[in-house]
Amino acid sequence: MKHETEILQEAERMAPLMRSIVREVQARNIEIGRLESALAKLLAAPGEPTHEIRSVESELFQHRRELEGVQKELARLGCSLDAAHPGRILCARNDREVSFEERLDETGYRPDRSSPHA
Repeated sequence: MKHETEILQEAERMAPLMRSIVREVQARNIEIGRLESALAKLLAAPGEPTHEIRSVESELFQHRRELEGVQKELARLGCSLDAAHPGRILCARNDREVSFEERLDETGYRPDRSSPHA
């Protein structure tokens, strides 16, 4: 079993990658929201702007597919996106949970304090 310092060192090594992934997820979620709004407007508009609708649907599909790829990559690393906090990645490390966030005032990791071992 790893000691607390080893877990924290591993988390520090992972932090740049995790922050980069958080930024990508946030950017894709913003773009998905924008595209969903654009699609709703196109669908509500008079006429049938079929080409525009298909174009927006194609972009939406691409962004959602890329997010699925991110989730699979995170799973291979023993991590996942935190559904309750969109800007957070959770990673299990030796019966401990480490969370990574992209915040202006935080550049590292945050061990989960709810763990019985913390």
